[in-house]
Amino acid sequence: MVMSDLHVNRVVLDYAQECQSHAFGFARVVGMKGRADHPGRFNKELNLHEFIGENAEAVGAEIAVAAYFGLRDFEPTLDTFKSEADVSGRLEVKWTKYLNGSLIINKTDRDNDVAVLVVGRSPVYVLAGWIPVKMARQPRFHHRLQDNYWITQRDLFPITDLRSSTYGDNI
Repeated sequence: MVMSDLHVNRVVLDYAQECQSHAFGFARVVGMKGRADHPGRFNKELNLHEFIGENAEAVGAEIAVAAYFGLRDFEPTLDTFKSEADVSGRLEVKWTKYLNGSLIINKTDRDNDVAVLVVGRSPVYVLAGWIPVKMARQPRFHHRLQDNYWITQRDLFPITDLRSSTYGDNI
């Protein structure tokens, strides 16, 4: 990502959006009686409060994607987990706090979705890029230690191109 892209792809949540992300992050964890040590997670070392915080950040990233695309009536979901996309019925939002982090695709991700990588920490998020999930499942992206796919930011399409692509018709 070029430094000039950071400003263009940057979304800053307001206080109400931050509170909404925290409330939904908390509700998601409580709703699934979740703990960070469940089998689907790689990092099992988080305590409950840290796990809720990660979920709140992920919801914040979803809100940032919806805001970036001008979706005014966006409401995060609570209990859909991997049964539907996070935003606009087709966008699966992947969040990491690491500004140079990779987009990670797991077995539970749906081939028909488009994955959007969001980096940063609330209230400031940067939409780093996107890739169709099916395209991300290439042998060159396979992470042999985690049995998932890691796509670096340089291998993602620019977020500015998503709406005008053949994948952007549902946004």
